[in-house]
Amino acid sequence: MRSSTPPRDRLIAGTIDLVRRRGVAGTGITELVTYSNTARRSIYQNFPRGKQQLIEESTRVAGQAMTAIIAATAPAGGPSARLAAFVRMWRKTLIASDFTAGCPIVAAALAGADVPAAPGIAAESFAEWETLIAELLSDAGVDRAAAETLATVTVAAVEGAVVMSIAARSVSPLDRVAAHLDALLAPHLPGEAR
Repeated sequence: MRSSTPPRDRLIAGTIDLVRRRGVAGTGITELVTYSNTARRSIYQNFPRGKQQLIEESTRVAGQAMTAIIAATAPAGGPSARLAAFVRMWRKTLIASDFTAGCPIVAAALAGADVPAAPGIAAESFAEWETLIAELLSDAGVDRAAAETLATVTVAAVEGAVVMSIAARSVSPLDRVAAHLDALLAPHLPGEAR
């Protein structure tokens, strides 16, 4: 991280990266300060409640970033093209990190003992992704109720496949889920170019 970046932004970016790799419990203040190249006082100047507030804000920022990625992925394509591009992004992330970096939102969802507000913030992000995907499907002609269910299945399947891929140190779970999701979407999108 560049030192010209404000300390608050460096702390958030560093927290997101460390939480993706080590989880909330495995990410300590000393490590965050070193990793983000900031002074310890920067944490409390920017996040008066310390690590809890930093994790909460980092989870919000990571969720918003992922929402933007989902919204921008393959803008000219229909839902299947967007899903394929989203899965490719995760595939690249997993391989580039040597299967050490997962989703910071999943890590936050599991952080209730350490940061009680984090699971709720994670739930908001997951709901936002579901809403966005449901809208994309609905706009493509999928019945609204089916679109909502397909969106939930998509988020749950991709996030779960990312976790399984990290555990297996292989993109095979992600690839299998992507193929099945594509097959699941196909009957709902008869007019979509494939």
